[in-house]
Amino acid sequence: MKFAKYFFIVVGVILLTLVAIGIFKTDYQSKASVEIEAPQHQAFAVYNNPLLYKRWMTNYQGFEQLEGQLNDIGNKHRLKFTTGSGEITTLDQTLAEFTPNELISYNYQNQWLEGTSTATFTDTGNGTTRIDLRLDYTGRGIVQNSLLFLLSSTIDQGHQYNLEQLKSLIEESKPEELEYSAE
Repeated sequence: MKFAKYFFIVVGVILLTLVAIGIFKTDYQSKASVEIEAPQHQAFAVYNNPLLYKRWMTNYQGFEQLEGQLNDIGNKHRLKFTTGSGEITTLDQTLAEFTPNELISYNYQNQWLEGTSTATFTDTGNGTTRIDLRLDYTGRGIVQNSLLFLLSSTIDQGHQYNLEQLKSLIEESKPEELEYSAE
């Protein structure tokens, strides 16, 4: 009986801790970066091409243009991804900033979270480009914030993995095959 009592006390403390985290920890940040052996304009073009997303974004399923034209400030689109359980989830993005070959910034949201994603492209010399990705986000409630707290290192790893996939895609292909390819 003592074991059950202590077990429920421990579980209760853990749940209360997660609720407290969900209430007080609401702002999260994820950073990832990669250096690619390719010119800045090529790295930017591949990163910004929705037809190539499936070749480097984990669990990517589709792209739907909702409003405006690609690369116009304020344009809206929806990205579709498969969750771990096989369901489709969406992420609506609105282009907030766009400087060709240098910067892309989106405000995004879905049923779980909202935030801002900014990718900067820097020419590091000798034909290489550094991409720095920064995401600032918050959950849409106490439960979501608690889950984001628990998953924050996995989220960081996922963004870094995607950038590594992008690096491989660019470095292992010919530029003319990527920038305008529909594959």
